[in-house]
Amino acid sequence: MLKQTILHIGLEKTGTTSLQFLFRENRERLLQSKFLVSESSASGNNYHLAIASYSTFRADGLTRQLGINNQGELDRFRKNAFSKLAVEIAETKPETVLLSSEHFQSRLTSIADLELLKNSLEAAGCTNFKVLVYLRDPLKIAMSHHGMAIKKGVHVTVDFYRPEHKRISHIINSQQTLANWSQVFGADAVEPRLYPEGQSSDVLIGDFLAACGLSANQLDLSKQEVRNVNLSAAALRTLNTMNGESNRIAKLAEDRWLFNRLERVHPGRGLTPSSETVALFEQHFATAHAQIAGKWFAGRQPLFASNWRPEEALSAAEQQRVEASIRRLVQQAEARKRWLLPVRAVRAILGLLARRSA
Repeated sequence: MLKQTILHIGLEKTGTTSLQFLFRENRERLLQSKFLVSESSASGNNYHLAIASYSTFRADGLTRQLGINNQGELDRFRKNAFSKLAVEIAETKPETVLLSSEHFQSRLTSIADLELLKNSLEAAGCTNFKVLVYLRDPLKIAMSHHGMAIKKGVHVTVDFYRPEHKRISHIINSQQTLANWSQVFGADAVEPRLYPEGQSSDVLIGDFLAACGLSANQLDLSKQEVRNVNLSAAALRTLNTMNGESNRIAKLAEDRWLFNRLERVHPGRGLTPSSETVALFEQHFATAHAQIAGKWFAGRQPLFASNWRPEEALSAAEQQRVEASIRRLVQQAEARKRWLLPVRAVRAILGLLARRSA
């Protein structure tokens, strides 16, 4: 009999990818403890359920990726996604269900979205919700988010480093997130926790296991994968300059070959904000964070410790070497893409023929 449904909703840049990979790889082992990690709605990251909970159709990167082009297709996708979840729950008969996606928080930003999610989950057999969310310093999230955007070909300008920028404002507004989820799921169901900044992944994993009512011996902790490696500030500056010049990086973003090479050759701590940006974010969130601390964390002050380390200084010659290296990697990625075009075209044709003959 199902006793609890855990909704792990993020935030983005709080180790969600690593946690999702670990739990997905331990799915069969956890089932022995009657703990279901759903695989019917995109295993690991259950973002299908988030997209299915759009109260009205919206065209974005994920709906395009899933081939959803209008309200009718969204309605059919919703019915199919939650029906699969219902079947999965009925077949496995778990006591606890874990549904995890940072897109629950970043994409479902209205009360109507969250009500649709809750109603759809209840119809699929979910009950007794615990909404688990990890909070992190908004500026840490913003800097990490913009670093990833640069890697994907976005030209990040000075306007990005404002808390109200549209790419991040909905993600880092933790006060609104807690208010919305409390309104729909109930304040008693919402459990905010603080991301263990600067600590090893084992600390986050241990905290997450405790929040889920699990112990370490119920998982194989060797099944971990490090993802989304930061680049050095010098590498990100070079990429951002290139993004301002052309869309070369954006055209290569879907193929992780360039991502992987950059992470291997130019790893680092990512971007470091200016002192002015640090002060701007601290002032913007001061009242909200004090209120969050008072309600959820026994008045903890400060809610998030500011521990920015100064950026490593590079000589002009070292910066030039980084730039030359990255431009070579981009050229190699472009050549590789040209070589693979005929192969991918043949595979697409064979796949189409196979579907027609099936």
